[in-house]
Amino acid sequence: MFMTEEQKRKLTGKMKRMLRAKAHHLEPVVWVGKEGSDKVIKEVDRQLKDRGLIKVKIRRAALLYEDKYDIAEKLAKACDAEVVSVVGHVITLFRPREGWKKYLAKKPSKKVKKDEKIIELFEKFKKRAVKE
Repeated sequence: MFMTEEQKRKLTGKMKRMLRAKAHHLEPVVWVGKEGSDKVIKEVDRQLKDRGLIKVKIRRAALLYEDKYDIAEKLAKACDAEVVSVVGHVITLFRPREGWKKYLAKKPSKKVKKDEKIIELFEKFKKRAVKE
């Protein structure tokens, strides 16, 4: 199945949990008001470039025109970021400063094939037998 770059870039649950923990003490640095999210995209982009992980506060007036989840997705898409969480009127966004390549790299599997494991055990017993 062919996956787009955007689909590959999804953060895992474990990563999101870690980022939520890091963002817990952060204060919102950008506010979305009645002007909507279009006006603040530049500022969000700049803050993400500087910090990597930010919180965005949505004012009540902005919610009259758009849903908070729509605002979060719009900001994330425009700034090449990922939505970590949306809690109440606060959105947490993440974009790595060093680029997405590190987060896209697949980690090698730790699973060992049964045959390899059996051979490994056999070699250990063989070494013990030679020593005795």
